[in-house]
Amino acid sequence: MSRRDELLELLRPPAHRVPVIASGAVLFTAGLLLEEQRLDDRLPNGVHLLLVAAATALLLGVALLSPLEGGRPTASQSVLLVCGLLLLEIALLELARILGAPYPTSAAALTWTSLALAAVAAYPARRRNAAIATMVTAIALGVAVLAAAEWLAGPLSPTAYRWLLLAIALACVLASLALRGGSPRHAELLVVTAGLATLAIPVTAGAGALLPFGSGTAAGLLPGFWELVVLAAGCGLVAYGAVDRAPGAAWLGVAHLGAFVVVASAGADDTLLWWPLTLLVLGGAVMAAGLRPRRPLPPEPAGYSVERPLASRADGER
Repeated sequence: MSRRDELLELLRPPAHRVPVIASGAVLFTAGLLLEEQRLDDRLPNGVHLLLVAAATALLLGVALLSPLEGGRPTASQSVLLVCGLLLLEIALLELARILGAPYPTSAAALTWTSLALAAVAAYPARRRNAAIATMVTAIALGVAVLAAAEWLAGPLSPTAYRWLLLAIALACVLASLALRGGSPRHAELLVVTAGLATLAIPVTAGAGALLPFGSGTAAGLLPGFWELVVLAAGCGLVAYGAVDRAPGAAWLGVAHLGAFVVVASAGADDTLLWWPLTLLVLGGAVMAAGLRPRRPLPPEPAGYSVERPLASRADGER
């Protein structure tokens, strides 16, 4: 057996060992990220690139070469994919720095590294039926869109970023509708990705109010339209999670509703106008519709028969 075959055999561990490898991969990835942060100035960029690239190749190799179960990756293989793709993005950013990108990474470098990550993640999403890779692809493409907008148009206003996040969320929802029939798990994670994009709207607004260089203020975190977007996204995610039994989407919807309460309460007057009164009326009307007295159903209409001609009847019916 050649060394190449021995290496490939090593990257195809038995199924019962993959969970153990995935558990170690999580710890190894966290340790490598800490090493990258603490020794960033102590080691040359080339050494950082070699370390992260080697770890990326190892994790992605095991994730892509280990056998599937039922035509889809196991939970352990999905963990390996996430760790490997995360380290791949770090390796690409290190490569961008070697090629001359400033630190922190410029919008141009973030654009091409995110596109490269999306291209790599699309392979297991397509060929290995890995739903988590579909989610990583969508997130990477969303980051690439935001970075490209800043790269081409310069620093954008918070409103422009919100519109881009909303457009990314709508694109993910449309893609999930296209995959809903044949790949329901992929569609579910695309809905979760859309929820992450809309959740970023109130989160960034809150961070802008807390950070000294942010653009938000405690007196008004979001305009009324964007509060409505956050509320609608939260209700939609909760409804989707209930109908499709997707707990991740449901909990993300709860997070939206909590963020809505925070942004709608910031700087608001001590009055029921407008959101409290609107939600009380709408919620009460919906509950009243569901709790209304039941009425007996009307009797079913009597069946009718069409007299068939003699020629069409059987001998026993004449």
